[in-house]
Amino acid sequence: MKIYGNRQATDRLSDYAKNNSMPHALLFFGDSGTGKRTLADYTAMMYFCERGGDAPCMSCDNCKRIGEHIHPDVIYADCAVLKAEELREDILPTTFEKAVEGGMKVYIFSEFQLLNNVCQNALLTYLEEPSPSVRFILTASNRNGILPTILSRTAAVQTFKLSVEECERALSDQGVKNAEETARTYNGNLGLALKSVRDKNAAVYIQLSRELCGYIIDKNEYGAINLLLHLPQPKDDKRGPLKTVVIEAGKIFHDALVTAMGGKPSTGCCPELSEKAAANFSAAALNAIAKETVSFGRAVTETNFNSKITTNAFVAAIFNAMENHCCPKPRLLP
Repeated sequence: MKIYGNRQATDRLSDYAKNNSMPHALLFFGDSGTGKRTLADYTAMMYFCERGGDAPCMSCDNCKRIGEHIHPDVIYADCAVLKAEELREDILPTTFEKAVEGGMKVYIFSEFQLLNNVCQNALLTYLEEPSPSVRFILTASNRNGILPTILSRTAAVQTFKLSVEECERALSDQGVKNAEETARTYNGNLGLALKSVRDKNAAVYIQLSRELCGYIIDKNEYGAINLLLHLPQPKDDKRGPLKTVVIEAGKIFHDALVTAMGGKPSTGCCPELSEKAAANFSAAALNAIAKETVSFGRAVTETNFNSKITTNAFVAAIFNAMENHCCPKPRLLP
């Protein structure tokens, strides 16, 4: 495993280690593809590395097992699919159990912003009264969906995308053909670039997310609904494409919001669309749209999820946000 970019994050972790002050709970936040999960593994390696020091060696047995996600005392939970009963009954009670190898236990929760408030409050108790042998690492695309009480009990570290040139070098290191073209297509977002290369479906979903943004920017409600209701439906993951397309579109609108407020977008995966959205919508409308995509991402994980009903409600909420924030919606022909 190699860390690309995020020097500020690794320097901060090294400072924690040098001062023997590693927090009991860390939050890595930043857009998809900016290295949050890699940094979570890197941090877990720091806890278990057999050589010690202020950075993991990445070559000892513990580091290698963490890199392969097979260390018995590093527990992973994907909040995009995690159910409340699973968290309360199968995961949190194990924090009181002795580590398999007799040392520390590390819990890594990815996409934490998608966890509902009930589940976040369940975890809060464990953050308020941490066990000396347990550490928590959270990753999130943004902090908007995280309870303030959780944020106040975690040390937050932001992640950033690479420059196009850095991304190209990283892709070349990993043997990716057409590294320059791929790096430019994803504007330096290494995670999205690698995902598109390794998973052809991912490239399709990212393209569809951009088409969805185009429909929303053009205020084409019918086009948005039609696209979402006719996505590919893999037998083993019927909800996955819908969630991916909407969440990726949400990131573009989040970038648009940052642009509209005079900031520098952190994802930058499609600057043309985010700039167009920023020019057409108010900051309030963009904020409302971004929040709706997060809510939809949570809804997809619910057991009683109905794709047609929820999709129609989601698109209606998007266009209502436009109306409520002075973004007039065109009248649709029957």
